[in-house]
Amino acid sequence: MRLELIDEHTPEIPKVFKKRCAELGLVEWCVDINGLPVSDPACRGPLKLWLLSNPVRQRVIECAEMWATMDSLQMIEAAPGIRLYPFTIEHHGRRMGFSVMIGFTQEVLESSLLNDGFAGDPLTLASVQHKIKEMIRPWDSMDAEFKQMLSWMHGDLDGARTSEGIIESYADQLTESYETVTALHMLGRDMGMVTDPTSYIRQTLEMIAATIGYEWTAFVVNADEGETLLQSKLHQQGNHHFEEHELRSEINRLLEIEPIAVSDKTAVYPAEYLFEDLDPQVMIHPVQAYGHKYGWLVVGGKQGEDSYVSSHDTKTIDSISGIFSAFLENTRLYEEERRAFVGTVRALSGAIDAKDRYTRGHSDRVAMLSEQLAIAAGYSAEDAKRVRLCGILHDVGKIGVPEAVLCKNGRLTDEEFDLIKLHPEIGADMLKDLPSLKDIIPGVLHHHERWDGRGYPHGLAGEDIPELGRILALADTFDAMSSNRAYRSAMPREKVLAEIERCSGSQFEPRLAELFLLLDFSAYDEAVRDHAAQDVRKAA
Repeated sequence: MRLELIDEHTPEIPKVFKKRCAELGLVEWCVDINGLPVSDPACRGPLKLWLLSNPVRQRVIECAEMWATMDSLQMIEAAPGIRLYPFTIEHHGRRMGFSVMIGFTQEVLESSLLNDGFAGDPLTLASVQHKIKEMIRPWDSMDAEFKQMLSWMHGDLDGARTSEGIIESYADQLTESYETVTALHMLGRDMGMVTDPTSYIRQTLEMIAATIGYEWTAFVVNADEGETLLQSKLHQQGNHHFEEHELRSEINRLLEIEPIAVSDKTAVYPAEYLFEDLDPQVMIHPVQAYGHKYGWLVVGGKQGEDSYVSSHDTKTIDSISGIFSAFLENTRLYEEERRAFVGTVRALSGAIDAKDRYTRGHSDRVAMLSEQLAIAAGYSAEDAKRVRLCGILHDVGKIGVPEAVLCKNGRLTDEEFDLIKLHPEIGADMLKDLPSLKDIIPGVLHHHERWDGRGYPHGLAGEDIPELGRILALADTFDAMSSNRAYRSAMPREKVLAEIERCSGSQFEPRLAELFLLLDFSAYDEAVRDHAAQDVRKAA
């Protein structure tokens, strides 16, 4: 039978086997290939000291020399009444020593090897003899049967231990697979986060670290591809923090060096090639899709007993990278569509500004102020962007108003003003068939309603007016009073703010009016100057 060594000094002997041998009256003792003790005999007191004495040890060494030449190990009677049953100890298939089971028969009590060992010490001799008597079995009368029984017992226990190891290995693999599948499921589920790619990247890096047990993960953005997608060019999670220029420089250098291994597109490098804190190895995996290289996933500092990159690690990175690449591709397509959409919206808004030089830039400024007010009122950044979009399009219906009326110098007649008052409904009608703009139509339709119900087009009052319309009403009125018009000059800021305060509760919702008066108008003033400069350049 064979026992596999954990290392060259500690044999992995089934504990149950050792226990059963002890119950049979056997003493277990491990020796190396030359018969020298690897461990002490599995007994105590004077019996242990006797077995460790030179005469007994010499007999064991002689037996080990004989076993070393045997293909099939045999029991040897080392001395009268002392029977040695050997089991091979192997390390990576090479015989390293023996686990020896020592059995005693009646003859040992009269053996000179025992009696001479305690000459002059009858009390100790009597103690050892008493102990041995408890262990004596009729081994000599049932030698073949006992050897077969021991072999069966050891084989069964060794097989059970091997099976337990296989089961434990399978359990570990199942756990790893479950964690990987869970991570892939969560990342796949959240692929719709195209409006917040930074959060998705952070989630991906956290998933990698948690799934395969690395203390630092990063995504280094390829600036050529990621310029339009991501504001930050380096995203990292974990116990270390590296500067972008430093890490990017090292990554570019590493990519020119031959890795120590490549698996599933993942290149493996010694950590000392990058940063020693990530000892012992780092992985670099390209993130790319449909000809676009978005960057590199970089992972280092593996935790646990085995700190080296495994095939499980590279396969997990490759799987996660596939979903991550698809997400970035979706984000790129979304961004392209968004820019095309915003360009179309601005083209519509610009068509109004082109008709009336006095309102040039008006929609952009109303959009800016509306977004500021929405954020002050508690809107999320994403919802505030929709408010800004509504501001850009709030006057799109003026395309349907005759230019002679729209650009008239002086006051409008009642009939002309009635034509102007049609623009909210014209605008809402223009946008109604565009699903992506459905949520902003209430703002376009109702930005001229008044809190007291005296506005148009439907004369809504109070909270019956959609909040989007109430927000735009303040921004629209503020810019109208602050801008030069064909029939009057711009009003001073103090007078504009005083007018808004005066009309709080009549024209404007009081809560929103109060928030509006607290806004920072520095960005608005800068926009006014920019639009004025554009007018000067066009006039020139």
